[in-house]
Amino acid sequence: MQKRQTFQPDGFWLVTFAAITWGTIGVATQTIYNIDTTTSLFINLARMLIATPVLLIACWRVIGPRMFTIDRRGLLIMLLSGTLLAISHAAYFAAIRSSGVTIATLLTICVAPLFVTCVSVALKLEILTGRIVAALIAALVGAVLLVSGGSPASESGQHDVALGTVFSLIAAATYGSSVICGRFLAGDYHPLQVTTITFSAGTIVLIVVNLLAGMITVHTTQGWLLVLYLGLVPTALAYWLFQRGLRSVSATSASIVSMVDPLVAALLAWVLFGETLSLMGIIGAVLLTSSLFLLSVHQRE
Repeated sequence: MQKRQTFQPDGFWLVTFAAITWGTIGVATQTIYNIDTTTSLFINLARMLIATPVLLIACWRVIGPRMFTIDRRGLLIMLLSGTLLAISHAAYFAAIRSSGVTIATLLTICVAPLFVTCVSVALKLEILTGRIVAALIAALVGAVLLVSGGSPASESGQHDVALGTVFSLIAAATYGSSVICGRFLAGDYHPLQVTTITFSAGTIVLIVVNLLAGMITVHTTQGWLLVLYLGLVPTALAYWLFQRGLRSVSATSASIVSMVDPLVAALLAWVLFGETLSLMGIIGAVLLTSSLFLLSVHQRE
């Protein structure tokens, strides 16, 4: 008989808080763009440079020297996952600059799990069911409506939805690929260990890329404060709280609660930057988030 995971309110609120803080990443990044001349590559690097040492300390406190006990296969997968994660974050930040917070966040967050599902079915890790098909159709139609609904009206200027869509899809695909890498490590390593080594690898990749591309740093005090926030709160703290929350909240429940992320991002973008979607875009956003719910229910079953 399968043991049910007991629901505990503390775990639920930890996961909820993590999802809410993730929803602030987009507006914090857009604010940096509005007041500074830096690039998505450097913002991502600075964020990772702040978050990674915090994760290393937390991981050492939790599992000690065992955090470096990794076989060759595991290390290669973690390095690949870290590289994919670095690309994903940089592409997502670039998408925010191109298409605004709302569209970039909705596409990236909602398409990523669908990408994971499609690859999992192709690799025969999951069985194609009617619910998965329904989720894919809802996501496809929703994405088309969201993008074709036009650039969101914004007080911060014009957006290039087409370019932002490309960056968002790259972010979703690379993040989804990183998640798939994690599936091959599940059960062999502590989740915090995987996250820490993955972030460390991603940080090294971003250092190299920034040096090759020409580093354009943040110049303002406000910009650095926002970068510090990005590294400490929605990255290091949020990932740690999310992992703690998963101890008493099922993965399915956590995935449903995580849908708060794009909703918080859209709400903050509306309040702070005046971003609003057309009716067609709103319908597309609803379909996209509905596809996430369908996938979550499928995972539970």
